[in-house]
Amino acid sequence: MRRPSLFAVVCSLVCAASAWATPFGVRLTHYADPATTMAVSWNSDVPGDNQVAFGTTPDALTTTFVVPAVNTSAMPAPLGTSFSARLSGLSPATTYYYRVGAPGSFYPAPPAAPLSFTTMSDDRCDPVRFVVIGDNRADTSTGAPGVSDLYGGIIGESLAFSPQLFVNTGDMVKNGDVPEEWDAMIRASEPTWSTVPSITTQGNHDTGDPDGDGALYNRLYELPQNAETDTEDYYAIDVGPVHFVSLNTQHLDASELPAMAGWLDADLAATAQPWRVVFFHKAVYSRGNHSTGEEEDADGTPGVINRVLTPIFDAHDVDLVLNGHSHNYERFVPTLGYDAAFGGTGRTFPAGDKDTIDPAAALPDGTVGTTYVVTGGGGARTTDIPFYDDLVCIDSACTFCTGINLGGCDGDVLDLDQDQANLVYDGSHHYVAIEIDRGVLTATVQATATGNSGAEVIDTFTIAKPSFTSALCGAEGEGEGEGEGEGEGEGEGEGEGEGEGEGGEGEGEGEGEPAEGEGEPGEGEGEGDPPAGCTCAGGDATALPAAGLVLSAIPLISLIPLISLISLISRVQRARRRAIKHLATG
Repeated sequence: MRRPSLFAVVCSLVCAASAWATPFGVRLTHYADPATTMAVSWNSDVPGDNQVAFGTTPDALTTTFVVPAVNTSAMPAPLGTSFSARLSGLSPATTYYYRVGAPGSFYPAPPAAPLSFTTMSDDRCDPVRFVVIGDNRADTSTGAPGVSDLYGGIIGESLAFSPQLFVNTGDMVKNGDVPEEWDAMIRASEPTWSTVPSITTQGNHDTGDPDGDGALYNRLYELPQNAETDTEDYYAIDVGPVHFVSLNTQHLDASELPAMAGWLDADLAATAQPWRVVFFHKAVYSRGNHSTGEEEDADGTPGVINRVLTPIFDAHDVDLVLNGHSHNYERFVPTLGYDAAFGGTGRTFPAGDKDTIDPAAALPDGTVGTTYVVTGGGGARTTDIPFYDDLVCIDSACTFCTGINLGGCDGDVLDLDQDQANLVYDGSHHYVAIEIDRGVLTATVQATATGNSGAEVIDTFTIAKPSFTSALCGAEGEGEGEGEGEGEGEGEGEGEGEGEGEGGEGEGEGEGEPAEGEGEPGEGEGEGDPPAGCTCAGGDATALPAAGLVLSAIPLISLIPLISLISLISRVQRARRRAIKHLATG
């Protein structure tokens, strides 16, 4: 019998191995304007899997993005190399299809369908839907991958809401410095995060050595950076009419918290977005397995989060604060101020406390008081029963308490939480689905079939923003109104007249009559919509042929080695197909 050559054996082994070494943990995040950009990240054991092929039809992925070295990170095993492609110049409200990897070995490999995502609309009057989930970590440090076995089912059920965005309130893994746990996290998230982008915050379990951009968390997720530390530890991003702020409650020492608080104050003062939502891990208020005022400052004084952050929320009319840390669901009535036990003048409830607030009425927005929500039901073991009076006092003044103790605790903070402030408490595994449609925020809290005896709605609430008017529609900086000039109205047209313009002053010709409306036109310049593909501006992307080879301007004599190389590649690919067929039939 004729033995195979050494080349054939090596080729078969290499090609068979490459068939298994595919990209994994594909995930989408927002790093800039969600209407025109998207961050596509993935990991691979092959350092050359550094491209995204994408387009607006699944059969024509005609634009290729090559990830630059600055967005490539060699990580500890089993994470391989992490790649983050910052796509820009995309069209708003457009579905894009994509594969990641390299020519000849893109993932998902055909004939499987490509992955897809849809950019956000640039009109602030279009609805925004997002799902909030947190504390999806495992419960034990040993014998578990770091991520709850329930997480995939819980977040999978949330797709029934058709979210455009995921917001994670932290504690995604049990041990943030263990690469195997992040490997499990990105793999468990891929079925959802590869089609719906996320914004995240770091929980106390997500941290590791080193801090900052060197941490595994920061190296895996492509997010906005703040100008204070030039890291992703905390940041702000606008999504439709919503100004989201992600804070980091691991930054609580005397050298870090004042800087973050100063940045937050300036950021909220500068935003023109009508809705303001802040999210971070450790809760401002909670009656769960963590409690109100639990975090201490450098001097050991409790309530540092309440003392430093709530005055900023009050000053800038923050509508909604989303937290995790306690493994349950809680909602507190709209609140101003903070407790005397933490140095404040006391909490007030302008819309009424839990017994006097109208449960059928819409809640007021942040101009009246901030609504605080704890959502920690993403997979970790939940706390079914809220802590009442029979609790362990943590400090001598009995201002906050945790743990069961028959000795009792009669602290003012705890009494206020359970008697007046805490409107809803539930220990089910869950997610929070939120839709913001112009001046109305509607939230539905869904206990999932995963992790519970059955699926059910455990809370609903609305927040009304009377100040939201149609003048806010369109992209930021644009307006609707009455005016004369050339531009675009609701129908495209050229000439003088009164019309409702979404583009303000601009250039363009077309057919149709402008609509009639009232108000002042917004100002702006533009020559039309961006192209459906990448603009390739600023070195962000390179438009390549589908095969990834550029042959123009090559002298004919230099093509001889190239032709030989192509012939070799062809032979290798044929051997690869035979190896794959052998594996499939063996």
